[in-house]
Amino acid sequence: MTSVEKIQNEIVEELSLFTDWIEKYEYLIELGKDEIDFDKKFMKDEFLINGCQSKVWLYAKQNNSKVTFHAYSDAIMTKGIIALLIKVFSNQSPDDIINSKLDFIDKIGLKSHLSATRANGLMSMIKQIKIYAIGFKEKMDKDKISILGDIIIKNLCEIFDPEIPVNIYDLGLIYDVRVNEEHDVEIDMTLTSPNCPVAESLPLDIEKKIKSIDEIKSCKVNVVFEPAWNKDMMSDEAKLELGML
Repeated sequence: MTSVEKIQNEIVEELSLFTDWIEKYEYLIELGKDEIDFDKKFMKDEFLINGCQSKVWLYAKQNNSKVTFHAYSDAIMTKGIIALLIKVFSNQSPDDIINSKLDFIDKIGLKSHLSATRANGLMSMIKQIKIYAIGFKEKMDKDKISILGDIIIKNLCEIFDPEIPVNIYDLGLIYDVRVNEEHDVEIDMTLTSPNCPVAESLPLDIEKKIKSIDEIKSCKVNVVFEPAWNKDMMSDEAKLELGML
């Protein structure tokens, strides 16, 4: 994958071959004439970019960890400008899109050679592209945390109370598992009784087990006794294993 910075440098180098801005305008117009991959079903108000002199529709898709953009405009020049932005941003990660500085706009003098309304439209396009990237990043972060939560539970199911042949998760000893964006984990757990012989060692075993997961930064286990544990907290599988069903 070509980086945002490298694509910008290639555009600057390409446009430096033109001697004046009339030729650069013609370049943008030619970009606007090219066939754009855009599904007309997205030509709706919800995909219309506010702040543009001409109508510009923009939508984005997430392909694995990358974002692809698709746009259309009813004006050739504006169509060329959005095509240029898509060339820079499409097939990049949300983080790279969000953190990009877009030096090429000033280097080629694009903003200063556009009318005030078109310059405002350019900034509106960039803003909308970054809004999409932020949305995809938040979704990817939530999905990753959800997957990590499943991995943590799977690991908890491999830890057993030494006196009972049932894992601590099905036993109902785990009250809550929380994972933040930095992948710090906090677990609330209880014991079958305050005088449990593994009251000191079991929480440490859990912390060690969870911290062994590659993407986990830290793990803290809180031992609580409210609400008090009872047999109804066990899963049906645990009750079956112990002959209680």
